[in-house]
Amino acid sequence: MRKMVNPLKKFTINRIAKKLNKINLKVSLSHQKPFPYTSLLSHYKFKKQFVQIFPDGSVQGGYPKMITSLIDFSFIRSLVADRYSPFGPPCYDPPSLFLLDLFRYIDGYQHMCQFLPLLHDKDRGRAYRTHAGISMDHIPCEGTFSNFRIRLQETLYNEIFHILVDIFHKLEMITFKIFTL
Repeated sequence: MRKMVNPLKKFTINRIAKKLNKINLKVSLSHQKPFPYTSLLSHYKFKKQFVQIFPDGSVQGGYPKMITSLIDFSFIRSLVADRYSPFGPPCYDPPSLFLLDLFRYIDGYQHMCQFLPLLHDKDRGRAYRTHAGISMDHIPCEGTFSNFRIRLQETLYNEIFHILVDIFHKLEMITFKIFTL
């Protein structure tokens, strides 16, 4: 009797985490430009955490926890460094703002004004704030996100997304193959 191979076996958390260790290191080494600000209103820090996926496909702690437990978003600082000056008032850490915008999108909030009340909620917003490195004392406003997008401009914002797409491609979660009938 022939043993059936589970085609989804390569997508277990353990296998993905092992691959991501190498990918995160490679991405980090290819983006080394120092970020000029030392005074930040938030501070994102990559923290590897155990991620449990339940039989129904849901993730303990939700997708924000899974994403930030597996992918190191610190590379964003290096990519956007030349858009910031070492002078001026404290700013938000760029990975923090990018992640909050990503969480908003993943959770289906079309506009930031719909997501911000959740972020301000002491309990329901805790996970988002924790994973993005934001404290209750320094939650950004809608204008902060608009200014962030303007500062980065569409090209640089898309470059960050392309790095994420490349990570998923290296994990073989997307292939770029097109099927036609």
